[in-house]
Amino acid sequence: MDPVTLVVVSFGLVAGVTFLIGYVVLQRIPSIGQERLRPVGRDPGPDSILRWEQDFGSAWQRIALRLSRLLGRGDPKRRLQYRRRLVWAGYSDPRAVPIFMGVKVGIALIGAFLYPLQGFLVARILPNTLMYSVVLGGLGFFLPDIWLSRRVRQRQTSIVQTLPDVLDLLMVCVEAGLGFDAAVSRISDQPGRTRTPLHDELLRMQLEIRAGRPREEALRDLGERTGVEQMRRIVSAFIQADRLGTPLGKTLRIHAESARVERRHRAEEKAYLAPLKMIFPTALFLMPAFILVAMGPSVVNLMLLFRNMGGGK
Repeated sequence: MDPVTLVVVSFGLVAGVTFLIGYVVLQRIPSIGQERLRPVGRDPGPDSILRWEQDFGSAWQRIALRLSRLLGRGDPKRRLQYRRRLVWAGYSDPRAVPIFMGVKVGIALIGAFLYPLQGFLVARILPNTLMYSVVLGGLGFFLPDIWLSRRVRQRQTSIVQTLPDVLDLLMVCVEAGLGFDAAVSRISDQPGRTRTPLHDELLRMQLEIRAGRPREEALRDLGERTGVEQMRRIVSAFIQADRLGTPLGKTLRIHAESARVERRHRAEEKAYLAPLKMIFPTALFLMPAFILVAMGPSVVNLMLLFRNMGGGK
């Protein structure tokens, strides 16, 4: 192959691989997707977050709902607990509980049939089929609970981390002369990339107040939907300030400073725990290599010495 052809083929290969990687990145990674190229503005989104679609867009949701209906309603207390946890995770749709129960049953059935399916594919009966099927089915049944707990923890962490900044913005808006409702509406009106779960909850509260719900009930429901104790305290302070006629700007300033101090304390706590957490990976990965490097030559010399002593005999 002559040099010119080699250069052309190399350039075409590199350009094709680069184009393929860029296409996959833009399509599959939301944080650097094509939305970044759009002008900053308010997302059109749905008409209202207080409404839910009548039909599901995906087939797996319909299948999960049918599985849940086949099982019946179940224990009301357990369903209420799942309802509360799903709301904390950001799923306010009333149909989220039956869908979640259907997903649990579906994953359990898939896990229970995996081991027999493997035996069918290899054309032989595998040992302990019943035991493995029960174990895999149980793991599949509790796997969505683990995912839900992780989702709730991540969302609550995001709310707690965003709370000081939101309180600062509310304080600035209120002290600039806006009312509480207008300040909340101004803060919650954020573009999609900067919107956090706390902004969504504030927007939901504002829409409920506009729809005619009393402000005190909407505020209390805001604290219950987040599941964050710090948010409940702030909501109680807002309600008390509204009842007594206390200046809201002063209340916001105090709680914003308190939330900022608590966030700094959490960061310091994580920084203090970092060296302790590094002990275990250090001992697990670095100590064997260090021992091998430090004692390897001595062990080799001892082996040579014993070999020479054995040859001398």
